[in-house]
Amino acid sequence: MIKFFRKIRLNLLSEGKTGKYFKYAVGEIVLVVIGILIALQINTWNQKKKNQKLEQQYYCRLLEDVEQDYINYNNSIDLLNEKINTNNTLIQKLLDNKMPLDSISPYIIKSIKYSIRNVSATTDAFEDIKSSGNLNIIKDFSVKNKLTSYYESLGNTNSIIESNGKAITEKRFFESEDLLSSGWIQFLEDFNEIDTSKVSLKLLKSKVKFTNEARLRMTNDAIFYLAINSRNKQLLKLLENEILSTKSLLEEKCQNQKD
Repeated sequence: MIKFFRKIRLNLLSEGKTGKYFKYAVGEIVLVVIGILIALQINTWNQKKKNQKLEQQYYCRLLEDVEQDYINYNNSIDLLNEKINTNNTLIQKLLDNKMPLDSISPYIIKSIKYSIRNVSATTDAFEDIKSSGNLNIIKDFSVKNKLTSYYESLGNTNSIIESNGKAITEKRFFESEDLLSSGWIQFLEDFNEIDTSKVSLKLLKSKVKFTNEARLRMTNDAIFYLAINSRNKQLLKLLENEILSTKSLLEEKCQNQKD
C-alpha cells in the first residue's frame, strides 16, 4: 500500500503536477492521521473492555473477602456467647460459699480465653487492588464509598475490642494480688506445667486460702469479664448491618459478571 501511494506521488512529480502532488500529499497525511485515530480508538475501546472485565473480577474477589468476614463475625459472636454463658456460671458458683476453688478455676480459664481475638477485616483483594495501582478501575463510586465505610467501621471496632481484651488479660494475669488463691495452681495443673518431681502439689495447695475476701475479689473480676464480653458482643452486633449491606452490594456487582 505504501509503495502504491509513493508511486502515485512520483508520477505526479514527473508530470510536473506540483499542485496536485501537494494536494495528494496532504490527503495522504489526513488518511494516515485518520488511521492512527481509528487505531487509538480501537485500542481505547479494547482497554476499556479489559478494565470492565477486571473491575467485575475485583467485585467478586472483594465479595469473597466480605463473606470470610461474615464467617469470622459469626464465629466471634458464638465465642462471646459461650464466654458470657461461662461468666454467668462462674458468678453463680462464686456466690455459693460452699463451692470449692477447684470447681471454679476451669470457669475462670474459659471466661478469659481468646480475650485478644482479631476481628479485623479481610483485605487481601483490596490490598491487591491498591498495590497494583488499579483502584481507579472501580468506577462505581457507591462501591468505593461503601468499602471506605466498611473498612473504617471494622477497623474502629477491632481496635476497641482489642483494647477490651487487653484489659481482661491485664486484670487476670497482672493485677492478681494473691495468685495462690486465685486459681492459678489449678490453671497450671490443667496444663501439666507443674513438675511434681520438684514441687509438692499437696504442700502448694495447703497454702491456698480461699477466704471470703478472695471470693469477693474473684466475683468482682467475674463481673468485669461479663461486662467486657457483653460490650464486645454489642460492638460486634452493630457491625452486622454494615457487613450484610456490603455483602449484598458486592453480590449484585459480582452477579453482573456471571450474567
